[in-house]
Amino acid sequence: MPSRTPKSTRSALFLVCLALVCGLAFGCAHMPRMLGGSGDLDLRLDGEQVHEASLSVGRSLILDMRDPGLSGYVFSGTIFDTNQLRLVGIEPVDGGSRIRYTFATLAEGESEVVLKIRKPEPGYRPEAFKRVRVTITR
Repeated sequence: MPSRTPKSTRSALFLVCLALVCGLAFGCAHMPRMLGGSGDLDLRLDGEQVHEASLSVGRSLILDMRDPGLSGYVFSGTIFDTNQLRLVGIEPVDGGSRIRYTFATLAEGESEVVLKIRKPEPGYRPEAFKRVRVTITR
């Protein structure tokens, strides 16, 4: 009688294979260009307020975050070094529940992107919503 693999073992093997395929697909988005990746960096800024990014000159930095309007705030400005980064665009995604800021990297060095928010009523001062420390390499 031929040996059969128990159903639970087949299920576990399927899940492991599925995880590997998903991991490879996700990893390609962050793979260096010379190895077949784009070299661009797409960061999902959920949770923490402070983040770090490292990418090379000529690449895109995409900052994806929840829309602070869902909590009663509005964006009130973005601070960054215009010698190192250029703001390419701001677009709503996921039906407006998220916002994506796209920057192009222009020059080597270290910079910080600060996204500010405030309450929409008069008298409220802007406050930092997200901070991203960016290292740009050649």
